[in-house]
Amino acid sequence: MNGQTSFFVDTLGQVLGFNALEQKGLIRLFRLTPNYLEWAWPRWGEPRVGKDGTPRPPRIKGFDAVKAIQCLEKAAGQKGPFDPADKVRGRGAWNDDAGHLLWHSGDAIWRVKRGKLEHAPPGEQGRWFYPRRPTVMAPWQEPVSIEDSPARDMFHMLNTWSFERGPVDAVIAIGGIGTMLIGGALRQRPHIAAMGDFGVGKTELNAFIKAVVGDALLDCANATEAGIRQRMDFDTLPVAIDEFEASEHGDNRRVGAIIDLMRASYSGGRVLRGGADHQGVEFQARSAFFASGINLPPMTPADRSRFSILNLGALDASKTGKRPIVQEGDGRMLLRQLMDAWPQFPGVLADWENAIKCAGLSGRVQNTYGTLFAVAQLLLGPELIEEAGLPVTDLQRLGETIASITITERAAQVENWRACLEHLLQVPIDSWRSGEKPSVGRVIEDLERGDLELKYARERLAAAGLGIRDLSGVDYEAIWQLLPEPRPERPARSHPAPWYLLAVPVQKSAALAPLFAGTKWSHGGWVAALQQGPKHIIRRDAGVKRLVKINRVATQCVLVDLAAYDATAEG
Repeated sequence: MNGQTSFFVDTLGQVLGFNALEQKGLIRLFRLTPNYLEWAWPRWGEPRVGKDGTPRPPRIKGFDAVKAIQCLEKAAGQKGPFDPADKVRGRGAWNDDAGHLLWHSGDAIWRVKRGKLEHAPPGEQGRWFYPRRPTVMAPWQEPVSIEDSPARDMFHMLNTWSFERGPVDAVIAIGGIGTMLIGGALRQRPHIAAMGDFGVGKTELNAFIKAVVGDALLDCANATEAGIRQRMDFDTLPVAIDEFEASEHGDNRRVGAIIDLMRASYSGGRVLRGGADHQGVEFQARSAFFASGINLPPMTPADRSRFSILNLGALDASKTGKRPIVQEGDGRMLLRQLMDAWPQFPGVLADWENAIKCAGLSGRVQNTYGTLFAVAQLLLGPELIEEAGLPVTDLQRLGETIASITITERAAQVENWRACLEHLLQVPIDSWRSGEKPSVGRVIEDLERGDLELKYARERLAAAGLGIRDLSGVDYEAIWQLLPEPRPERPARSHPAPWYLLAVPVQKSAALAPLFAGTKWSHGGWVAALQQGPKHIIRRDAGVKRLVKINRVATQCVLVDLAAYDATAEG
């Protein structure tokens, strides 16, 4: 039970929830054994008397729905509180309490123990309930080694496409396919987005992915978030989305909602979906997505960091030959190979994440690319990954290589505080009376070059509700000492640079608010965003006064050290 909702397992092995169990609900619960209701809770007719006057037992006229409901509700209460979002596991990959990788194929629960494939019927196992669902593919019956794996042929097939990063993208694609198969058992589920113009082979790549994953794939072409969510239900099966596009008309609400769902699925977040009797039902999204399109839809930097973007170029006639053919059973073999190799996965993942960490890349890059490459290594083996240009035996070089191949994607992943500041520097000052509308950054540049006197710079910035504090004349080496490692070249003591702090009020004003209108930093949100910046740029030290006069009003401000910001950006 969960609040007013009671959950029951029907004769098919499915979990059904009822807010108010009625007679038609009883019929649904016992649809395979309808006579059981009359046997367990009979509704008797009137007493009968034979022709000779002998009393005869009454006949069963149906079932007593009230008594049946009372008994079932009592049994549900005795089981105690039950939340399907925590306890029900649909089709796809999962971890059990012992750390084994499970595969729920709808009609059976599969696991590998001591090298042998075992299966059990759906139902209650340990802390979870695995309901019976429509059947999808089962793992390959025999163990699959790296040498016998179809992943190697798939890797060579993938190299017939013109990926921007060549064989490395083919490795990522293999890792993406593996992640799709076992996504529910992973800590994070990176998504793949294959993007390219007409005629670059996106349709063929989609067909290739679908052929490998087979009936375990939730294929959702041009779908809405609600439609995808309803198909996912409690499953962890992979999801494919075609036409993952930015809207031609500027309305990206449909694809934006899908991205929200993908964000939740990456980390296994809870999602609310509509249920029976118009009641919301929670479930945990744990599916890995494969998406394709021409123009990548708009995303926040945080959302983009959950993807690996595979950019496709024009097909190379010298590489294209026979159409890539996926053999029946290839997906089942990959699944079995991953189940066999699952005990190795934590160590392999730790190696990849450590290599990426040593290159100074963020935790999100470690999670996204570490997972994709670790899964790919289980399928392809380290030798083939070395041949693709990833030096797995040299962690330092490996981290440097990953830093290089992800530099374009990471460049788009601007930190929130920096994005907010850069927006502010680029926005024009609409209210400037001369007719010219310089940007905030332009006013500061003119000031620093000496093309604009400080008093006029203050006047122009004040028109936008901003202020400035002048610290020029202070030795620039003091700034340099505040910068994090690695620092740019030490400045000369005898040539102090202009040193200004941009003062951004913490309270809304009629002049400042329009600069952030329509952005995620509006309504004063710029304050929290800017304060996320590092302390050598967003000055918090006691020696810097944060009370600045703007339009003759003393105003508490967030102070942005422009010299430190410039030095960090250039360094």
